[in-house]
Amino acid sequence: MAHHRWYWGVVIRVDSARELLSVIADDVDGEDVRARDPRTGHITLFYAPLRGRRDAPELAERVRAAAAAIEPFSVKCAGFGEFASPIRPVAWLGVQQGVDELLTLRESLCRCDQDCHRHAFVPHLTLAYGEEAATYAGVHEKLREHAGSAACTTLVDAVWIAGFPQNGHPARDLRYVERVPFAGQ
Repeated sequence: MAHHRWYWGVVIRVDSARELLSVIADDVDGEDVRARDPRTGHITLFYAPLRGRRDAPELAERVRAAAAAIEPFSVKCAGFGEFASPIRPVAWLGVQQGVDELLTLRESLCRCDQDCHRHAFVPHLTLAYGEEAATYAGVHEKLREHAGSAACTTLVDAVWIAGFPQNGHPARDLRYVERVPFAGQ
């Protein structure tokens, strides 16, 4: 059997987004626009280098001390946004509450391992990926309408090690593997 590489990261689960993500998936999901799996709504804080499929516990161990120093806090996701791109536009909800805590947590996590995040960190909850820009343009307004007044609030008391296979897709193949609790959890 071939050795499979995985994209691993540290995320915060936003389970309160499940209903919104389900509506979006029912309306726009396909091969050209891939909606986030409703079971895996999250905010990514950190991307690790490609690793083996069984390396999640090692990453969890690296971030355990950083997570244990953080007190639980609330995050509220609301407000439609996009990462515009002719190749792969992304629709998302912004973070309206908890930004400072997320930035502090991310800074601490980045000291635990090599961060492979290639862009400026913008805390967000991904709604859908436009695999084909023209098709995405055709559903852009639907996505904006669904996001409209949506607000997803969650108490954050842990981070999760989550990943997907190198040949997979983050919208459909992401798996939560290991929970790393915050202080007092």
